[in-house]
Amino acid sequence: MMQNKLSFLEMTVRNHPLLESKLTFSLLAEQRVMMDQHDSLTKLFGRNWVNNIATLVGKNATGKTTIMKLIMGVLGLLIQNKSISQTKLDDVLIGEKPINVTTLWCGSDAKIYRDEIEFQNQSGEWIISQEKIFGKKVSEQVTKKDFLKFKGTKPLLDRNNLNEVAASVLADDDSVFRSIIKTSDYQVPAVVETLFYTDYNALVYTPGKEVPGEILAYLDPTIEYLRLNQTKDGNFFYQLKFRGEDNVITEKNFLAVTKYLSSGTAKGVTLYADIIAALKSGGIIFIDELENHFNHSIARTFMEYFTNPKINLNRSTLIFSTHYSEFLDEIDRGDQIFIARRDGKISLTRYSDTDMRPDISKSEVFQADNLGGTSPSYNAYIRLKNATIKAIKGDA
Repeated sequence: MMQNKLSFLEMTVRNHPLLESKLTFSLLAEQRVMMDQHDSLTKLFGRNWVNNIATLVGKNATGKTTIMKLIMGVLGLLIQNKSISQTKLDDVLIGEKPINVTTLWCGSDAKIYRDEIEFQNQSGEWIISQEKIFGKKVSEQVTKKDFLKFKGTKPLLDRNNLNEVAASVLADDDSVFRSIIKTSDYQVPAVVETLFYTDYNALVYTPGKEVPGEILAYLDPTIEYLRLNQTKDGNFFYQLKFRGEDNVITEKNFLAVTKYLSSGTAKGVTLYADIIAALKSGGIIFIDELENHFNHSIARTFMEYFTNPKINLNRSTLIFSTHYSEFLDEIDRGDQIFIARRDGKISLTRYSDTDMRPDISKSEVFQADNLGGTSPSYNAYIRLKNATIKAIKGDA
C-alpha cells in the first residue's frame, strides 16, 4: 500500500514589518496549462497543477533571501518537526507585533489543508499564539475556483481548544500540523536547504564514496577523482587527484581542498549532491543566487533537471533566487517567476499578473525595468560612475 504524499501549495504572510501587508508565494499554476508545459508541472486534482520550478528574481536588497528563509522556516516548522528556534524563522521573525502566516497543502488522498498560524513575540522569544487547521475532501472534478475554498468549514484542530493531555505536551514554539501528518500517515517532502553555500563552499558526500566522475568531468575535466574518506577513529579527510599527475592531494578539511579547485567546481559538486537528494526523495530544494560562482550553462543544466520528466521522476521542486535575468527566458511559464521589489516594504509580484506582452522576452522586460524596481535606476548609475571617477582621480 502506497503512502499518501503531502504537497506544499502556497504561503501567505501578513503583518511582517519588512513586507507589504500581504505577501503570497505560490506553487499553484495560475495560468492555463498547455500540453507542452506538462513536464514542468505536477497534476493535483481537476484542473489544478503545481509548478516544479519557481524563481525569485530582483536586484540586490529586494528581500529574495528573506522570503526564501520564511518559506523554508515555515516548512521546517510544519513538516520537519522543528521548533521555531531550529528553523530559518529564527532569522526572519522580527518586530513586536504578531505576524500571521497561512499555508495551503494537498494530500494525494484528495484532502486539502489550510494552516493558519499567528506568531507572537513574548519577551524576545517567538511563540505560536494561535493556530487553526482546516481540511476538506476534493474530487477529481473540482474546479480551480473551488479548489481552495474553505467557506463554512470548521477547524480540524485549534491549538487553543485542545484536550488537556495534548495541550500539556505541546510546546509554545511547536506546530500542531504534525498531528495531521501523523493521523493521515503522510509522506512529507524533504526540505533541502543550500543557503549556506551562497557565500561558502563545502563538500557533503558519504564517506568512502567518490564524487561522481561525470559531474567532475562536466565541471573540471582535469580532475581524476575527489573523495571523502574516514579513518578508523572517525576523522574525515579528502583526497584529490588531477589527471596526468602522480601526486594525490590529501587534506583534513574541504577549505584546504578549495585552494586547488575553482569556486564553481567546489560549489558545483556539493550542489549536485543536494540536487540528487532532492530528486530522489521528491523533495523541495532551495538555492539562493543559483548563478553565484557558476558558468551559466551549468546553472541551466541544474534547472533543466526539474523540468525533465525522465529525471524528475518523483516530481521534486526547485525554488531559487537569481540576479541573472537571462535565466527567465529558460522558464516556460510566467507563473513560475516572482519579481521581488523593495520600495520601503518588500513586495512579490507574479510575472503572470503583469500586463507584459508575451512576444517580448522576460529578460528584456526585467533589464529595461518595464516593471519598475527590477534594475538599478539610471540616476544611481550616473552617481556611481561619477563617484568612481572621483575616487580614481583622488578627489574622494
